Amino acid sequence: MRQLKEQIRSQTLTALMAAIIFIVTWTLKIPISFLSGGAYVNLGDVCIYMCAFLLGGPKAALAAAIGSGAADLASGAVIYIAPTMLIKGIMGFAAAALMKKHGFKDYLAGSLVGGAIMVCGYALFEYFVWGMGYALTSLPFNCLQWAGSLIAAAVTYTIPKQIKVHLPGNGMKTTQ
Repeated sequence: MRQLKEQIRSQTLTALMAAIIFIVTWTLKIPISFLSGGAYVNLGDVCIYMCAFLLGGPKAALAAAIGSGAADLASGAVIYIAPTMLIKGIMGFAAAALMKKHGFKDYLAGSLVGGAIMVCGYALFEYFVWGMGYALTSLPFNCLQWAGSLIAAAVTYTIPKQIKVHLPGNGMKTTQ
């Protein structure tokens, strides 16, 4: 029974994080209208970093892939759905791997590497689909998203840190 409860809790948290990633990505975005394919800059990556910190690798990868892919679907950026799911999934998994100690430096390192994966992943996808010119044109915007998300992650680090303390079964003592 306890194992079932833990499995339900884990799946619920993963689904909740996917929903949060979707909502933030879809609503807090800046469309880049001169680029085709429905490209936009967003703050969803900050939620992916928080998810990586809270849930760990496989769950963060799943939530990041589903939430980000759903945002592309809702935005009409259909050609980006599959690459986004792959890129954001890898991003969440890698960030989580670097955040295992749950310290601020680890959180920043995971966010830094996660952002680098995002920039490189989209650059490769866009290069192979539309060519070098398009990839180079969108590169500064992906770097801007990376930098903005890294700064936002640093500023908001205390949010996932406090949530982590209060999650049941996290191995940390609560302050009640």
